[in-house]
Amino acid sequence: MSLAHALGLLGYRSLHFPQDDRTREQVLAFLATGGDRLRLSVLERLDAVTDTPVCASFEALDAAYPGSKFILTIRDKETWLESCRAYWASWVDSYLLARPDDPLPVYLIAIHAKIYGTPTFDREQFSSAYDDYHEAVRRHFVDRPEDLLTLNVCAGEGWEPLCKFLGLPRPRGKFPSENRMPPSGA
Repeated sequence: MSLAHALGLLGYRSLHFPQDDRTREQVLAFLATGGDRLRLSVLERLDAVTDTPVCASFEALDAAYPGSKFILTIRDKETWLESCRAYWASWVDSYLLARPDDPLPVYLIAIHAKIYGTPTFDREQFSSAYDDYHEAVRRHFVDRPEDLLTLNVCAGEGWEPLCKFLGLPRPRGKFPSENRMPPSGA
Protein backbone atom coordinates (compact mmCIF):
# COMPACT_ATOMS: atom_id res chain seq x y z
CA MET A 1 0.00 0.00 0.00
CA SER A 2 2.89 2.34 0.71
CA LEU A 3 4.18 2.02 -2.84
CA ALA A 4 0.78 2.72 -4.42
CA HIS A 5 0.40 5.79 -2.19
CA ALA A 6 3.92 6.98 -3.04
CA LEU A 7 3.28 6.57 -6.77
CA GLY A 8 0.11 8.64 -6.35
CA LEU A 9 2.06 11.39 -4.62
CA LEU A 10 4.45 11.38 -7.59
CA GLY A 11 1.54 12.00 -9.96
CA TYR A 12 0.86 8.47 -11.15
CA ARG A 13 -2.69 7.21 -11.23
CA SER A 14 -2.10 4.13 -9.12
CA LEU A 15 -4.20 1.46 -7.44
CA HIS A 16 -3.28 -1.01 -4.76
CA PHE A 17 -4.73 -4.49 -5.38
CA PRO A 18 -6.98 -4.07 -8.42
CA GLN A 19 -10.13 -6.09 -7.82
CA ASP A 20 -12.90 -4.62 -9.94
CA ASP A 21 -15.13 -7.12 -11.78
CA ARG A 22 -13.31 -6.81 -15.10
CA THR A 23 -9.84 -7.13 -13.57
CA ARG A 24 -10.93 -10.19 -11.60
CA GLU A 25 -12.28 -11.72 -14.80
CA GLN A 26 -9.10 -10.95 -16.76
CA VAL A 27 -6.69 -12.18 -14.08
CA LEU A 28 -8.73 -15.33 -13.38
CA ALA A 29 -8.88 -16.17 -17.08
CA PHE A 30 -5.12 -15.65 -17.36
CA LEU A 31 -4.42 -17.84 -14.31
CA ALA A 32 -6.73 -20.57 -15.64
CA THR A 33 -5.39 -20.67 -19.18
CA GLY A 34 -1.93 -19.13 -19.01
CA GLY A 35 -0.54 -17.27 -21.95
CA ASP A 36 2.35 -14.98 -22.55
CA ARG A 37 0.53 -11.62 -22.36
CA LEU A 38 -2.00 -10.08 -20.01
CA ARG A 39 -3.63 -6.75 -20.75
CA LEU A 40 -5.75 -5.27 -17.97
CA SER A 41 -8.64 -2.93 -18.73
CA VAL A 42 -7.94 -1.06 -15.50
CA LEU A 43 -4.60 0.07 -16.99
CA GLU A 44 -6.50 2.05 -19.62
CA ARG A 45 -7.26 4.58 -16.88
CA LEU A 46 -4.35 3.96 -14.51
CA ASP A 47 -0.59 4.21 -14.72
CA ALA A 48 0.32 1.64 -12.07
CA VAL A 49 -1.10 -1.25 -10.09
CA THR A 50 0.44 -3.03 -7.11
CA ASP A 51 0.12 -6.14 -4.97
CA THR A 52 -0.52 -9.81 -5.59
CA PRO A 53 -2.52 -9.62 -8.85
CA VAL A 54 0.65 -8.12 -10.36
CA CYS A 55 2.90 -10.65 -8.63
CA ALA A 56 0.86 -13.54 -10.06
CA SER A 57 1.21 -12.25 -13.61
CA PHE A 58 4.23 -9.93 -13.85
CA GLU A 59 5.86 -11.70 -16.81
CA ALA A 60 2.67 -11.53 -18.90
CA LEU A 61 2.08 -7.90 -17.89
CA ASP A 62 5.65 -7.07 -18.87
CA ALA A 63 5.12 -8.68 -22.29
CA ALA A 64 1.82 -6.82 -22.80
CA TYR A 65 3.21 -3.43 -21.77
CA PRO A 66 6.67 -3.02 -23.37
CA GLY A 67 8.75 -0.31 -21.77
CA SER A 68 7.03 -0.60 -18.42
CA LYS A 69 8.98 -0.37 -15.20
CA PHE A 70 8.58 -2.82 -12.33
CA ILE A 71 9.25 -2.35 -8.64
CA LEU A 72 9.98 -5.36 -6.47
CA THR A 73 9.33 -4.51 -2.85
CA ILE A 74 11.31 -6.66 -0.47
CA ARG A 75 11.68 -7.01 3.25
CA ASP A 76 13.21 -9.35 5.80
CA LYS A 77 11.71 -12.78 5.09
CA GLU A 78 11.10 -13.70 8.74
CA THR A 79 9.17 -10.50 9.48
CA TRP A 80 7.26 -10.94 6.20
CA LEU A 81 6.32 -14.50 7.20
CA GLU A 82 5.13 -13.31 10.62
CA SER A 83 3.13 -10.52 8.99
CA CYS A 84 1.52 -13.03 6.61
CA ARG A 85 0.73 -15.43 9.45
CA ALA A 86 -0.95 -12.68 11.45
CA TYR A 87 -2.81 -11.34 8.40
CA TRP A 88 -4.12 -14.73 7.35
CA ALA A 89 -5.08 -15.59 10.95
CA SER A 90 -6.85 -12.25 11.46
CA TRP A 91 -9.29 -12.64 8.58
CA VAL A 92 -8.03 -14.17 5.32
CA ASP A 93 -8.36 -17.87 6.19
CA SER A 94 -11.83 -17.54 7.71
CA TYR A 95 -13.03 -15.23 4.93
CA LEU A 96 -11.88 -17.56 2.16
CA LEU A 97 -13.39 -20.63 3.81
CA ALA A 98 -16.69 -18.97 4.73
CA ARG A 99 -17.38 -17.52 1.28
CA PRO A 100 -15.73 -19.79 -1.31
CA ASP A 101 -18.21 -18.92 -4.07
CA ASP A 102 -18.13 -15.13 -3.74
CA PRO A 103 -16.14 -13.32 -6.46
CA LEU A 104 -13.44 -11.84 -4.21
CA PRO A 105 -12.55 -15.09 -2.39
CA VAL A 106 -12.45 -16.93 -5.73
CA TYR A 107 -10.02 -14.25 -6.98
CA LEU A 108 -7.90 -14.39 -3.82
CA ILE A 109 -7.75 -18.18 -3.80
CA ALA A 110 -6.54 -18.29 -7.43
CA ILE A 111 -3.90 -15.61 -6.84
CA HIS A 112 -2.68 -17.21 -3.60
CA ALA A 113 -2.52 -20.64 -5.24
CA LYS A 114 -0.41 -19.19 -8.08
CA ILE A 115 1.99 -17.26 -5.86
CA TYR A 116 2.19 -19.37 -2.70
CA GLY A 117 0.98 -22.78 -3.90
CA THR A 118 -1.83 -22.65 -1.35
CA PRO A 119 -4.72 -20.29 -0.60
CA THR A 120 -4.17 -20.57 3.15
CA PHE A 121 -1.10 -19.69 5.16
CA ASP A 122 1.53 -22.40 5.37
CA ARG A 123 4.86 -21.16 6.69
CA GLU A 124 7.04 -23.59 4.71
CA GLN A 125 5.21 -22.99 1.43
CA PHE A 126 5.21 -19.23 1.90
CA SER A 127 8.92 -19.26 2.75
CA SER A 128 9.71 -21.24 -0.38
CA ALA A 129 7.38 -19.05 -2.46
CA TYR A 130 9.14 -15.91 -1.16
CA ASP A 131 12.51 -17.19 -2.38
CA ASP A 132 11.13 -18.54 -5.67
CA TYR A 133 9.27 -15.34 -6.51
CA HIS A 134 12.22 -13.03 -5.81
CA GLU A 135 14.48 -15.25 -7.89
CA ALA A 136 11.95 -15.37 -10.76
CA VAL A 137 11.69 -11.57 -10.83
CA ARG A 138 15.45 -11.09 -10.79
CA ARG A 139 15.93 -13.73 -13.50
CA HIS A 140 13.20 -12.16 -15.67
CA PHE A 141 14.89 -8.75 -15.56
CA VAL A 142 18.52 -9.91 -15.58
CA ASP A 143 19.16 -8.40 -19.01
CA ARG A 144 17.07 -5.29 -18.31
CA PRO A 145 18.20 -3.95 -14.92
CA GLU A 146 17.00 -0.46 -15.88
CA ASP A 147 13.40 -1.76 -15.84
CA LEU A 148 13.49 -3.18 -12.29
CA LEU A 149 13.87 -1.41 -8.97
CA THR A 150 14.26 -3.50 -5.83
CA LEU A 151 12.97 -1.42 -2.93
CA ASN A 152 13.02 -2.23 0.79
CA VAL A 153 10.54 0.24 2.25
CA CYS A 154 10.61 -1.50 5.65
CA ALA A 155 14.36 -0.86 5.88
CA GLY A 156 13.86 2.84 5.16
CA GLU A 157 14.32 2.96 1.40
CA GLY A 158 11.86 5.27 -0.24
CA TRP A 159 11.95 8.50 -2.17
CA GLU A 160 15.61 8.54 -3.19
CA PRO A 161 15.80 5.22 -5.07
CA LEU A 162 12.20 5.45 -6.32
CA CYS A 163 12.56 8.95 -7.74
CA LYS A 164 15.93 8.15 -9.31
CA PHE A 165 14.42 5.03 -10.94
CA LEU A 166 11.46 7.01 -12.30
CA GLY A 167 13.49 10.10 -13.22
CA LEU A 168 11.42 12.38 -10.99
CA PRO A 169 12.30 14.95 -8.35
CA ARG A 170 11.91 13.94 -4.73
CA PRO A 171 8.70 15.29 -3.19
CA ARG A 172 8.56 16.98 0.17
CA GLY A 173 7.57 14.94 3.16
CA LYS A 174 8.22 11.43 4.33
CA PHE A 175 7.73 8.35 2.22
CA PRO A 176 4.29 6.87 2.98
CA SER A 177 4.05 4.13 5.57
CA GLU A 178 0.74 2.38 5.05
CA ASN A 179 -0.78 -0.80 6.44
CA ARG A 180 1.67 -1.35 9.29
CA MET A 181 0.77 -4.32 11.47
CA PRO A 182 1.12 -3.75 15.22
CA PRO A 183 4.01 -5.62 16.86
CA SER A 184 3.21 -9.12 18.12
CA GLY A 185 1.57 -9.02 21.49
CA ALA A 186 0.37 -5.42 21.04
